[in-house]
Amino acid sequence: MIERNRDWACVRIGLVVALVLCASFLAGMFSNFQSRLHDPLYGSEPLSNFVILAIDDKSLQDIGRWPWNRSVFAQVLPMLKTARVVGVDVVFSEPTTAEVDGALASAVREAGNVVLAGEYSEFEKQGNLVVSKATILPLPELRAAASAVGIINLATDPDGITRSANSNIQGDHRLFAEEVARRVAPVSAPKENRLLINMVGPKGSFETVSLTDVLHMRVESSSFTDKIVLIGSTAPDLHDDHLAPTSAGVPVPGVEIQANFVQMLLTRRFLSSQPAWSVLLAVFVACAALSVLLARWNSWIVAGLCVLFLVGYLVAIIQFFERGVLLDMVFLPFAVFFTYGANVVALYVVERQEKRQAIEAFTKYVAPEVVAELFKHPEKLKLGGERRNITIFFSDIRGFTTLSEQLSPEQLVHVLNEYLTAMTDIIMESRGVVDKYIGDAIMAFWGAPLEQKDHAVRACTASLAMIDKLKELQIKWKKEGVPLLDIGIGLNTGDAVIGNMGSAMRFNYTCMGDTINLASRLEGINKEYGTHIIVSESTKKNLPKDFVFRELDFVRVKGKKEPITIYELVGKGKVSESTEKIIHLFASGLKKYRMTKFKEAHIDFEKAAGLGDTTSKLYVERCEHFVKNHPGTPWDCVWVMKTK
Repeated sequence: MIERNRDWACVRIGLVVALVLCASFLAGMFSNFQSRLHDPLYGSEPLSNFVILAIDDKSLQDIGRWPWNRSVFAQVLPMLKTARVVGVDVVFSEPTTAEVDGALASAVREAGNVVLAGEYSEFEKQGNLVVSKATILPLPELRAAASAVGIINLATDPDGITRSANSNIQGDHRLFAEEVARRVAPVSAPKENRLLINMVGPKGSFETVSLTDVLHMRVESSSFTDKIVLIGSTAPDLHDDHLAPTSAGVPVPGVEIQANFVQMLLTRRFLSSQPAWSVLLAVFVACAALSVLLARWNSWIVAGLCVLFLVGYLVAIIQFFERGVLLDMVFLPFAVFFTYGANVVALYVVERQEKRQAIEAFTKYVAPEVVAELFKHPEKLKLGGERRNITIFFSDIRGFTTLSEQLSPEQLVHVLNEYLTAMTDIIMESRGVVDKYIGDAIMAFWGAPLEQKDHAVRACTASLAMIDKLKELQIKWKKEGVPLLDIGIGLNTGDAVIGNMGSAMRFNYTCMGDTINLASRLEGINKEYGTHIIVSESTKKNLPKDFVFRELDFVRVKGKKEPITIYELVGKGKVSESTEKIIHLFASGLKKYRMTKFKEAHIDFEKAAGLGDTTSKLYVERCEHFVKNHPGTPWDCVWVMKTK
């Protein structure tokens, strides 16, 4: 169910990302950014049959300031008769003198291969078409003499880069580059509002000859035979230059852009953008697929796949560009990036929430400091279990069955919760782990998951604090009319396997081993001896001298073959005089008891019993029994426990 919810969460995120990106695409957002990303893809080899006759700085210095007398062009054009076509990227729209204009018209007519330039100065949009309202054309006699007249207008994008021309303009004239190309081959430009020009390179990609060199015959006219010659301005001061996709920040003369345009028409290497429907489909598919992968796979693996996909997509972009298709370079990568990012952020938030819930749940069992340390160093919590030296704690309420009979269920739950809360707080304050509640019993341990060298000290200190807290609660419950509630505690120190145990579907952080079983037995023995806290010898050995013990017995607990020495944890530090006297009398009696001096031991035990020691009363009964039924010699002094 959790995985299904996570799947749907990821898919929803992917859907939102897809919808936002598709809406942005349809609104035309990032178009300039898209174009700039496509710019580095441009570039190819220029055709060898192109020559640009440049109106450059050298020509201006030699011939004079612009505009020149049209007789200059009238002298140059006859030298280009052998060219395949001559395109003049200069608009001769204003008359000069009849003699000069007539001479130019005669030169154009005699050449028979000249395409002159015109331009649109005003436009209006009619549906999908742009209709010219004002056209600047060459003089009528020049138009009549020319092979054709073409419009030289180029389109500059909002980012200042010239990338296209509008070939969808209604009127009597085609584009200048188209008219030039048609004189070489039967081609036509696709009718598009934004016909992309496939640029071959930066400024200077085509062979360029200074016009003054031709005028003064420093260049053989035969070098132009069968060439496509374009005459136009390249001098920066004439301001006929444009930033282009391949210009790298250096403006390209307009006549060179026209040359690029002509080459594109002749080679038919047209460029077209990826169909809108395919962009939208790709975005949706990418968002959905990536969301599913993120829901099921590790995010780092998916990140690697994303990198591989984007590298492969970049290769595809280059290959498709070679075939004349400009693949989307913004929205599909954005779909990958934002879907991955949004899902990773969402999964991180979900994991943070789950982690917080886990912490909140875990802090119900262990101290917050322990939880913080575990989440800081998760390697300390090994799955499957590990062998650790720990101290195990078991506690149980004495007479719980009787208590449950005397209280209503609501009262019983209230008292039990109050008791368990108080005891659990003490365990957690000492940085212990509450393993589980077994009815009214508590199982806890110290020494794991974090290593605690003083785990026995912590366990014993917490046990003494529980007895003190219980006395406070007993006073409170007495006022509330709650029957007397007492507890027994068993502590044992030793090795155990601790970790996450259970099934794949449900497991519990717990400990297992004989050490745990013995601690449970020690807790039960309290009933026999009338004590509150019984510890094993292994626990006692791990405690400093300020803890006060008395040796209780040498017993063989149920389920164990080897006998063990058990001790009562009396207190810590200085104890009362009566307690000291009981301990002294009991130790004296126990020594005599083990020497089978039962009558003498009886005297010591009876004195201690008179001071209120329940354990001594038990030994008084044993001494009386052994006086009548001597155990014989040698005697191992082992008392066999018949119950758990």
